[in-house]
Amino acid sequence: MQTCLLLALAIRLPVALFDHNFIAPDEIIQYLGQAHRLVYHHGPVPWEYQVGLRSWLIPGALAGPMWAVKALGGSPAEGVTLIKVLLCFLSLSIVLCAFQWGRLYHGAKGGLIAGGLAALWPDLWVMAPHALEEALSAYSLVPAAYFATRARQSNESRHILAAGFLLGLSFVLREQLAPAVAVIGLYLCGRNAKNWIMGVSIAFLPVLFVGGLDWLTWGQPFRSFWLNIYLNAILGVSYSSFGTEPPSFYALRFIADWLWSFVGVIFLAWRGAHALPMLAFAAIAIIAEHNLIPHKEFRFLFPAIALIVPLAGVGLGGILPGLSVTKRWWLGLFLLSGPFITPFTTYNLLTETTAYRLYAELAAQHPCVVAVGVANSHFMPIIPLFGTTDFTNIQNAARADAIVAPKEQPDIPPGFVRQSCISRDRIFAGKHPAQICYWVRATNWCKRTNPPAPLEFIFPPAARRFIIAGG
Repeated sequence: MQTCLLLALAIRLPVALFDHNFIAPDEIIQYLGQAHRLVYHHGPVPWEYQVGLRSWLIPGALAGPMWAVKALGGSPAEGVTLIKVLLCFLSLSIVLCAFQWGRLYHGAKGGLIAGGLAALWPDLWVMAPHALEEALSAYSLVPAAYFATRARQSNESRHILAAGFLLGLSFVLREQLAPAVAVIGLYLCGRNAKNWIMGVSIAFLPVLFVGGLDWLTWGQPFRSFWLNIYLNAILGVSYSSFGTEPPSFYALRFIADWLWSFVGVIFLAWRGAHALPMLAFAAIAIIAEHNLIPHKEFRFLFPAIALIVPLAGVGLGGILPGLSVTKRWWLGLFLLSGPFITPFTTYNLLTETTAYRLYAELAAQHPCVVAVGVANSHFMPIIPLFGTTDFTNIQNAARADAIVAPKEQPDIPPGFVRQSCISRDRIFAGKHPAQICYWVRATNWCKRTNPPAPLEFIFPPAARRFIIAGG
């Protein structure tokens, strides 16, 4: 077991410490950005936190390490790094469960094989340092499934309680996991009345906690639960404001993400499902549900991948020991080469790294106000790198100390000097890569007494009537 965990950390920690990538804008704006706002009391407020659609559970948890670094005299960037390192340790829950499942069905060798596959699988270690609800919910959902397996075998109360609590936690971290939580919960409880009473009762603890947190922060219990469903599922805010994808999107992305290894993973997961059908059904439930939602992003399926990889590891653990050494190497190469070679792994490792580099350089100069002229999934403002800096839209550039915008941005106010430029994309950039630059005011930094309006992002019209006054 220790070998698998050390191997996993040996891959994950360098990504956390040196890569400086961000998988999605939500990581920066919704979670790290709001944790930063709790600690430093500066930063933009996205629409979700103006209407009470998001719970403060994740930002509140992330604010703890960020506050500790600030209290010790560290920089905001060091606070982000500490969070990423801690998330890498949380991600080991998937590796540990894979090892335990492998050992449970195929002995010590099976444990090493299943745990090793989870340690090495790129989707898992690329996502490990990232503060996203898809990742955090997977780190509780997979152990919940493991404890459900143990509970069915032993019927011990500790396993039932652990599984029930983690299922409730998975749900509050990501409501969209409700079908998978139901699948695992049905497996856990079966026809045993005691399991139902214990499992459901303790599952309600995190649900009630987050409902109370909503009451404390939004003035209404469970607001983030029902408003998320109402705005996104009923009014269609997610797909009307952020785009849609066809039903084939996820299938094609799986193939593009895993290449030829896709066939091997599906075959091995099918073999693993003979021992752990509950895992397979839970993964299928996640994929099927998200396929019905018009707005699709591949990261939404991370909890499903976190179940599929251990499942494939259990299947591999039943095959690999019976093969010759040469065939073992060839099979391992076949399985891992696809997700390692695919350009999507490289893309994920490089996403937002140029934005991090430019904003880190600017943060070192401690501007009081930064005007932002580019904010999208290719180049987001990395707000958690700054301390007490305020951000505003490009229309207020004349009242800022620095401006971040495309190189060809017209109407840069007089008195600003361009200091540095960088290519927006490091992969899929095309023949003429977009250049993002920053300009700084030559003199009179931080002299304005009335700060400009805060930076605004997309605000869906349907959500405006839910704005919380003073929120």
